[in-house]
Amino acid sequence: MIDEHEWRSVLQVAKDGTFSAAAKHLYISQPSLSQCIKKVETELGVRLFDRSQTPLALTTAGEIYVRQAKEILRIRQALVQEVADLSELRTGSLTIGSSRTRSACFLIDPLVAFHRQYPGIQLAIKEAPVRTLEEYAAAGTVDFALLYDSSLRADFDSVELCRERTMLALPKSHPLARAYAEDDVQGFPRISFAAMDGEPFIRLQPRRQMAEVYDKLCKISGAEPHVIFEANSIIEASELCAAGLGATLVTDMLVQSWRWKEQAFFFELEEEVEERHLMAVYSRQRQLSLAAQRFIDFLLHD
Repeated sequence: MIDEHEWRSVLQVAKDGTFSAAAKHLYISQPSLSQCIKKVETELGVRLFDRSQTPLALTTAGEIYVRQAKEILRIRQALVQEVADLSELRTGSLTIGSSRTRSACFLIDPLVAFHRQYPGIQLAIKEAPVRTLEEYAAAGTVDFALLYDSSLRADFDSVELCRERTMLALPKSHPLARAYAEDDVQGFPRISFAAMDGEPFIRLQPRRQMAEVYDKLCKISGAEPHVIFEANSIIEASELCAAGLGATLVTDMLVQSWRWKEQAFFFELEEEVEERHLMAVYSRQRQLSLAAQRFIDFLLHD
């Protein structure tokens, strides 16, 4: 009979590459882990790891064992999840992959509302960059991840949650902000990004999606803002903008939900900027749990 402790131990060693690292993650001593692996190898009559290499390498038999152990783990997780579904969400867990920005401005209120209705479901958010979130979604590390449609892969299924527009934020002390505020404009006034030529600007670091939007706006409008800071996230850029450091790009979702919105002035952009579709993304190889389905309903109807 295959022992769960044994196959989990083999999987951990295969993942970490050393007995010492795997023992720490399993909270057991290294000698105990070594004896466990040796017992499995003795019972099977084969070696699972090539110990002549560091990190340890799987033998052909080891690769077969790990592949089948992962399948056992997947089936076990599916069994646990289905039983939790049958209990009408009285127990269970839900893990969502998200960026810091989307966690702060999109998930807070739905998380509170969901917990009030399903207090027995343990909630968690794993915040990470886009590429890592894609890996989390593909591997089932999270129930689903919040990603834009540009990140969709062929092995993903998704549900569209909302569409985001790019907007311009200025400190309230900025002359343009003061001028429009004095005119008491209803709603958000429209402005060309060309007005940012030479203006102090907070852009996002390269390879961030909003940094790509910034580059497109510069090309379309011909503006060359004076970049004084490269922020790590839209929230960081927004906080610096509200503090008076310079202008920045934000999304309408952030404008509607973030607590500092009274400290900055916002503009619609005259330039055509493609809307971004925010999706709940999950692997096609994994069934979306009932808890995840219910939470997505909260996001859609919040």
